[in-house]
Amino acid sequence: MAEAQDLGDATLPRYRSSAAARMVNIPVATLRVWERRYSVVGPSQAPSGHRLYSSQDVRRLVLIKQMVNKGHAISMLARLETHQLQDLASEAEQAEAAVTTGQVMTPVRSPGSASAEEVRLLLVGHGAGARWTESLRGLQGVRVIGALDESAASEMAAQQMRADLILADLGSVHMESVDWLGRLMRHVGARQMIVIHGFANSQVLEALRARAAVLRRSPLHPDEFRQTVLEAVRGWFSVGQALQALPDPAPAPRFDSADLVTLIAQMPKVACECPKHLAELITLLGQFETYSADCESRQPADVALHAYLYRIAGHARAMMEEALATVAIAEGVSLPRSA
Repeated sequence: MAEAQDLGDATLPRYRSSAAARMVNIPVATLRVWERRYSVVGPSQAPSGHRLYSSQDVRRLVLIKQMVNKGHAISMLARLETHQLQDLASEAEQAEAAVTTGQVMTPVRSPGSASAEEVRLLLVGHGAGARWTESLRGLQGVRVIGALDESAASEMAAQQMRADLILADLGSVHMESVDWLGRLMRHVGARQMIVIHGFANSQVLEALRARAAVLRRSPLHPDEFRQTVLEAVRGWFSVGQALQALPDPAPAPRFDSADLVTLIAQMPKVACECPKHLAELITLLGQFETYSADCESRQPADVALHAYLYRIAGHARAMMEEALATVAIAEGVSLPRSA
């Protein structure tokens, strides 16, 4: 059976400072400095006085650490929303890939098109190639680029490879394994990983989820293995095709709630009440945009899908704002200064 994606509500406080710091791979002292000086997260406090962090907090801290390692100032990062941190991390990965390969990264296209691309899959783990290569044979849209073990030599070899998806089949998984897989993803430019694991504690599994890992418990039946890979590939093709025609990012909101109320109040009443309906659509789309951004940070395994929903909602909201502005100007109503 596939392992459940979540240990519970992603906002539920459950990890003490020491556990959260281990999952993010920073000293506890660094975490405390980040909180005290920059308020990077807002942990809850248990009756005992200990600070408690949620899975969502851990995800945010992982993104901040990644960007700090790339040279960004913690003071700037602390002001960003989690979805903005995710956008920044994605842009940095694309820029690094362009420098490494000399090409601009493009989304994966639909397998139904004549120029369809394949998802490049890297197998990782002792004996992973022998176990799974046959199961992957004939899988549409997947090309296995190689198989690596967990040696230092393999990590060096990975720096010459480019992969979209890492499939790691490991026995015991520890925090050192999490760090190693993170480095491997950066080396090959992968955007997602599937981890088949034997033994791992809950903190290790949560740290993997915070790094956009899809988790499966071994032993894994070949049919379930193929289905797991197919689901990951289908997500790549579907979201990649949709993102091709979608400008990124969406414009910032043009009107706040007070602006909408003022505009509607100033417009002459018309029977169809189109301005009022436009304002309602803008409000709903803005709410869904925020909701999708929240999903993006809570469900890292589906980060591409939720990033797409967040962006498409933002563009839909911007189009409705433009429509409302056009109606307002036609009615002789002045737009707010911020618009």
